[in-house]
Amino acid sequence: MNRLRSISFAVAGIVTFWMLIALNGCAADQEIQTLTPGVLRVAVTTGTPSSEYDSQLWIRRYVELFATEHDLTISWVVVPFNESWLLASSNEVDLVATNVASFPDRASAGATFSTPFLYERRALRINPKDRERYAHINDFIGYTVGVVSGMAAERDVNRRAPEGVIVRTTDTFDELYQAFDNGQLDAIAEAEYYSLDDEIIPSHGDEVILIDHHDLTPGQREESVFVIRDGSRNLLAAVNAFVQRTRFPL
Repeated sequence: MNRLRSISFAVAGIVTFWMLIALNGCAADQEIQTLTPGVLRVAVTTGTPSSEYDSQLWIRRYVELFATEHDLTISWVVVPFNESWLLASSNEVDLVATNVASFPDRASAGATFSTPFLYERRALRINPKDRERYAHINDFIGYTVGVVSGMAAERDVNRRAPEGVIVRTTDTFDELYQAFDNGQLDAIAEAEYYSLDDEIIPSHGDEVILIDHHDLTPGQREESVFVIRDGSRNLLAAVNAFVQRTRFPL
């Protein structure tokens, strides 16, 4: 009896040992591997967003929570929006968080779009005093509409604006909004933001209004994603799992 008990203990010990090995192996397989171990290198378009209406502030908070949950330190990389979606596939960052819409022509080998975390509809920002003057893009013949280079808003204006609408393109959002505040633009082509469950995410106060709401592609959601470097092992799966359980914005 004692001999059988000793054999049972030995077998149990061996089984426990191999179970621990297997569990450690699974943990290693699921560990996020980034360009720099323990550091998540993230592309954004604004260095220090502070306005509660700024989508880059919402995205930063969201990414910060993700990084905290996975014991990662963030290295923010401020970049122009245009072609920022290529930075993951060129191994410059682990994750692009510049509010990229998942257009097929933005896909590139070496990076993958995450699960969508919000969606947008196109609109035009104007001053409240002009609400009786403008209602649609067709009302801006002879007037100036501003866009950021590479944005969906630029595609939208170029597609919809009739001849005679003056389109001014800037490289950054700061430049765009400064020109609007200085009276150099009559409108800004931008977006109205929505949570995935169709709730509007406020992106402005009473100082402006948005008009001419429409889908970029009629009847189709324009969805925003993160762009994940394929070489950052397990990052895509972790981000997708986070998005599925964490409502945006926080």
